[in-house]
Amino acid sequence: MKDQNEIFALVRRYQAAIHTQDIEAFKSLWTGKNNTLISITDSYSGLDSITRDFLIGGIQGAYERIELIAEDIQVRFVAEELAIVIFQYRTECVRRETGESYGIRGLETQVVQKVDGQWKLVHVHYSK
Repeated sequence: MKDQNEIFALVRRYQAAIHTQDIEAFKSLWTGKNNTLISITDSYSGLDSITRDFLIGGIQGAYERIELIAEDIQVRFVAEELAIVIFQYRTECVRRETGESYGIRGLETQVVQKVDGQWKLVHVHYSK
């Protein structure tokens, strides 16, 4: 139960990092090795690309404000230090260019690994 609660806390920190667009907080959530992220439209490999192209180029470039809401979070342990997290997500955003409200819904999968006693992201996959 302790590990599951720590993984729930990791998901909450991920949501907060997306909302605040805090680069250092976002980077601190990842293992830093062999990281991948698949968004609705693109695939990113490596933490530098995920940060630069997804968070800065994608999220910061497109949205003045974004709220990532995670619902029905499920954790499935693959091994003692490896788990798959699946949840329904929705976003509430304001587009930077137009000021219009925008949002999407979908499923998100996260692969997390316990490294030096802390749960970290290895992979994130958004589907719509």
